[in-house]
Amino acid sequence: MKDFSKEFNKILAETYHNVLLAEETKRKYSKAGFTFRDRNAISYLTRFKNGTNLSDVADFLKISRPSTTTLIKKLEAHGLVERVPDPTSDRGTLVKITRKGRLFAIYQQRYRDRMAARVSDEMTETEMEILYKSFCKLNQFFVDSINESEEIHK
Repeated sequence: MKDFSKEFNKILAETYHNVLLAEETKRKYSKAGFTFRDRNAISYLTRFKNGTNLSDVADFLKISRPSTTTLIKKLEAHGLVERVPDPTSDRGTLVKITRKGRLFAIYQQRYRDRMAARVSDEMTETEMEILYKSFCKLNQFFVDSINESEEIHK
């Protein structure tokens, strides 16, 4: 493909723009206005049957503890998470996903599953393999970029 980098850059920028528009549209028409970060926190919390501490959530989301506290308070107000005493600490608390939060996470997973199915339905096995490998490389670029930025700002 002639000028691949130029065309690829163009479609990446357009896709990113459309992801942001979809995010804003979803927030605008939902009662709670959950952000992508809110949904990522919910998804992360589904990994822990008995909950996890606030610092782990902050580390996963790559945001400050105060920002994480604000986010958790919002999710708590909507009944998606709860704070429970940490059985290993006298003063600590854990953040635990509620039944309502798990249902919300299932809904989000189904949305992503529909998206993946819709994209892959008309693809050949070879195209799917190439797309998957390409996204793995793109994801690794972002991981490296994040790590480089964190190293620079230490």
